[in-house]
Amino acid sequence: MERLLETKTVKKALTNAGYTGVKVGHGTGTAWGWLHIKCDEKQGQGWPSKYSDVERIAQQVTGRTGDYGGRINIS
Repeated sequence: MERLLETKTVKKALTNAGYTGVKVGHGTGTAWGWLHIKCDEKQGQGWPSKYSDVERIAQQVTGRTGDYGGRINIS
């Protein structure tokens, strides 16, 4: 998937899922292929459930698989 389209698709999917403060981008240099995601937790949601939910949504819309959750960094 093209980088710009991938960024927009993931951001839209997370916003539709109810996440706020969503920022999606790609790495640079040796991390060029990584997808970086930052967002706020949903009300009453803890870090472990946020991480797995965001990773699942991002993998679903991008088709990423493999090492490190498809090279997706979530913070």
